Amino acid sequence: MIKVIGKSGWLTGLLIFFTPVLCIFFLGSQMGYDQVKGKFEAYQTIPEITSLAALQAEPAAEVVMLRGQISKETCRLAPCTLDSTGGLLIYRERPAEGREVRYQEEFGYVFPQFVLALTGGNVLILPSETRERVIQHELHTVPSGDRQLTGFQIGDTVTVQGEWQPQPGASSALVDVTGITGGDKQSLMTEWQTAFQQVGWVRNILGLLTGLGLILLIIQLRRNRGGNNPEETTEWHPPTTTEVPKVSP
Repeated sequence: MIKVIGKSGWLTGLLIFFTPVLCIFFLGSQMGYDQVKGKFEAYQTIPEITSLAALQAEPAAEVVMLRGQISKETCRLAPCTLDSTGGLLIYRERPAEGREVRYQEEFGYVFPQFVLALTGGNVLILPSETRERVIQHELHTVPSGDRQLTGFQIGDTVTVQGEWQPQPGASSALVDVTGITGGDKQSLMTEWQTAFQQVGWVRNILGLLTGLGLILLIIQLRRNRGGNNPEETTEWHPPTTTEVPKVSP
């Protein structure tokens, strides 16, 4: 391989050497591109709802985004006290600013059920018990030793995503909730679009380098094959004999 690199130039040789690695990364980036694209398209179709009347117009089991305020009615489900969490109702742990994450260190989160106030009424938010719950774009930060808690408290305006489940004769509910954020749908879509574009650029660059490496590899193989099998162009001439003169006695 070093001999091939030396003959073809270092740039060409390195591209040939790294072509299999580039190919693997290209395939991985393609999978990531498809995944981000799928989520981006899925999020585009999810409606963002801010009123109870609009929510009730949606069919049952529809996945929706609700944007409203965390209601004081939540305190009827669980005591709302100003303890070490600083009044945070929904939060996750992070390392304190400037502190490195230790080996195998884990950070937990608290995501209980709560009441979300929409225009025209309240909705009970029931987090998923089987799927991972995501907390992002938190509005408050509370120091806690060498960690910090980031999350939401009563009165914060948030967006949650889950499955609409109408309950006749009872309070409306959003079940199997998988995420809560301080941003709205538009900000989420902007993030997804940015990620989508970045993954697309990485995929295109890796694809270009992989294709270039394959082309250079084919060219180099042809050159080596041509060098190992030179065409014979020399004409054949029969051997000549030289007569030895006879010596008389």
